[in-house]
Amino acid sequence: MRERLLSGIRFSRRGRLTLSALGISAVLGIGIWVGVAWMDEAVIAEGAQNSFAREAGASAPPFPGLAPDRTAPEGLFTHLPVGPEDYADFDSRVAGLLASGHADSPPVFHRYGEFRVEYSFDADLTESILKVLKRGRVKRGHVIALDTRTGRVIAFVSTDPLAFPPEKSYPAASLVKVVTAAAALQHAPDRARRPCLYNGNQYRLTPSRVHRPKRGNKASLERALATSNNQCFAQLAVDTVGSEALLASMKAFGWLDSPAPGHAAGSADPGKSDYDLGRLGCGLAGSRITPLHAVQLAATLASGEQIEPWWVDRVVDGSGRSLALPARRAPRRVISRAMAEELRSMLVRTTTHGTARSAFRDRRGRPKLRDIKVAGKTGNLTGGNPHGRYEWFVGVAPAADPIVAIAVLQLQSNLWWSKSSELAADILKVVFCERGRCEARYADRFTGDLGTAAAPVLLSDPDALAD
Repeated sequence: MRERLLSGIRFSRRGRLTLSALGISAVLGIGIWVGVAWMDEAVIAEGAQNSFAREAGASAPPFPGLAPDRTAPEGLFTHLPVGPEDYADFDSRVAGLLASGHADSPPVFHRYGEFRVEYSFDADLTESILKVLKRGRVKRGHVIALDTRTGRVIAFVSTDPLAFPPEKSYPAASLVKVVTAAAALQHAPDRARRPCLYNGNQYRLTPSRVHRPKRGNKASLERALATSNNQCFAQLAVDTVGSEALLASMKAFGWLDSPAPGHAAGSADPGKSDYDLGRLGCGLAGSRITPLHAVQLAATLASGEQIEPWWVDRVVDGSGRSLALPARRAPRRVISRAMAEELRSMLVRTTTHGTARSAFRDRRGRPKLRDIKVAGKTGNLTGGNPHGRYEWFVGVAPAADPIVAIAVLQLQSNLWWSKSSELAADILKVVFCERGRCEARYADRFTGDLGTAAAPVLLSDPDALAD
């Protein structure tokens, strides 16, 4: 147990206790909670706020040793310091603190008036994502990475949040196909699982192609998802699901509501004709979501439950008091666990044989993440406000037992350099791989699976260091 803890701990910008600090504390007999509770730039500033240890629906407990007399203002939770300038400012503060003798970097934080807001974003992962986006020459893009077990957002990066705001909704494109598939499996599982028949180009949809033909090319639901077959999913929406059930499924996945404070609600318009409904069901028109909706969709595939995303670890007022955080919603069942597993199994084919196959392989044709399977979905659609090609990738990994959900959205012009699936593959490689080896346990460096989310290992916890 001790070896697992010590080998997996990453003592970096998440502000955990260092081994040297633990050793000194043990020798001198200093009470760790007493020693750190009153430090202005506390090395373990996350405390209890940054974990999901409290039961869903309960208010966040106060920082150890403090009893807040008020709750953090709701307006603080609408701020998203996720642009390069925000992180550049954070890095400059880190450099100053390190130069002044601090042994470790503080969590990502920003000040709003008298309040200091500490975020759940992992600084090391954020830095790696920024490098991936720079290599990919991404001018307008968003990346969100989330711990599927807790809802904790471990990274949220936007390359140009002013020109391309992360809180707004954008064309959902073929991500809708995941919702359509779920609706079909719930509404009419036998019909959903029978092979689809389509004619001609699978991506070209006409009014006559939204109904099942008497003969044509065959595609299983798994293959249709992997290759993003527009005709097959238009047929599912029109002949199997219907507008009422499709809208109900979109609402169940949270697409018609705001996913978090300050974020736009999604929208869906089934139109008045079968052709309109078919276009909605396959993602060619009629639906808009935010990047946060997209990563929620991926995270829901982990267990079938939707967990509220959160990115504020702690709020401190001008007097140094840690304020209580608003209660989070309890996880909500969207689809059964069995269906979530079935959809993940189908979506693995996207990254092994489908639209994202090349993105998840290196130049020699080897899987970038070695034995780590990724269940994912691509999507792209030209749209307006702002005008451009919206290119998506969402996914979860490892596919068999998801730990991390990811969403990548780019707004591309006529000239672009990297697909969103390629960016996602490189980011997931950072999460799961180290020195040529890829294992699920490496994600603990960012998700904080050692105990609770990013919780420090305390000498006062006898089980933490037990053999």
